Amino acid sequence: MRYVIIGASAAGCKAAETLRRYAPQSPITVISAEAQPLYSRPLLTYLLSGEVSPDQVWLHGREYFRDWNLSPVLGEPVTRVDPEGHRVHLLGGRVIPYDRLLVASGARPRRLGLPGEELTGVYTLRTLADGQRLMAGLPPEGRVVVVGAGAVGLKAAEALTRRGLQVVLLEAEAQALPRRLDGTAAGLLHRALTDLGIELHLNARPAAIPGAKGRVQAVAMADGGEIPCRAVLLAVGVTPNVEFLAGTGLADPQGIPVDQKMGTADPDILAAGDCVHPYHLLTKKRAGYPIWPAAVAQGRVAGANLAGAGLTYDGLLPQNSLSLRDFHLISGGLGPEDCADCDVVSDLDEKRGHYRRLAYREGKLVGLTFVGAVEDAGIYFQLMAQQLPLREPVQPGRMWG
Repeated sequence: MRYVIIGASAAGCKAAETLRRYAPQSPITVISAEAQPLYSRPLLTYLLSGEVSPDQVWLHGREYFRDWNLSPVLGEPVTRVDPEGHRVHLLGGRVIPYDRLLVASGARPRRLGLPGEELTGVYTLRTLADGQRLMAGLPPEGRVVVVGAGAVGLKAAEALTRRGLQVVLLEAEAQALPRRLDGTAAGLLHRALTDLGIELHLNARPAAIPGAKGRVQAVAMADGGEIPCRAVLLAVGVTPNVEFLAGTGLADPQGIPVDQKMGTADPDILAAGDCVHPYHLLTKKRAGYPIWPAAVAQGRVAGANLAGAGLTYDGLLPQNSLSLRDFHLISGGLGPEDCADCDVVSDLDEKRGHYRRLAYREGKLVGLTFVGAVEDAGIYFQLMAQQLPLREPVQPGRMWG
């Protein structure tokens, strides 16, 4: 049996390792558009801030593929998958046959389509190459505009302040992390951003990126204003890498729909990681959420099932963990917008800046937000992941142990 895996990040590598245990002698080819071995994407903002050194982002060296008896094809993007012929076509013209295929191609930064996005000084932060370009091109001083107050944008904004830059953070919605936090938690986060010297603009939509001599000069806003700057970082989400599946019927704009065994519409093709559109653990509806732990879990199931193990993936459980120096936040499960029919209990210790919010549905924990004291969040995530019924919800005043 010939196995091929497209993608060598969290999902692809975990799948390869798992598959190798099930199929110790079978040939496994791992294809990656990136030329580097596995590194930690979550550490890229820490690399930007200087909190970790370049050698600390690597999870494996090049001996990784040899140690696992994998055949790597690095730095060669996939241009087309031919399900009927069981072939993978690469940009350089090479064709790799397969009996069973895993697509774990990940995602790329989403663009807004603004005039001026092609200028020098406009960056994204998704890959190690992105991070290297950003750090090499940043000015030693001056203002940088970060577009998007999601998890990456927030951490990147804080990292840029550590480099001595003035940071303006733009968010198109009325608050940071709009789908994850209620107003109280968002208010605490906004205060922390201000304390860090970050200038936060809400309900702020850029319209263009003006430049001169090929380099960015400002961000023009939809309301007619303009923010002079020396660099722009776009952090407005990701788009799944599924273009090479065009015409196969396996993917849609949200990604690759998969079942609980990480199977696709083709019985010989599985998919996992940031390129898929799996089921949500709590709502049982399809939902994409590109986070490292989910990619690893999906890769483990997909790798086993390439060999016919029949494992199931219970579903995606959204979670965010954010640390901005002394400010710590963890949220997970259903966001406030999805909790209209939930029983919600909360407790705010305004003096210490601590806040906890728990959402229950039919006696089961379905959402949480912790700000400040987050050490025991793992216990609550276990309760939520297992959907254990509770005799009674934890009440305010009892949340702090």
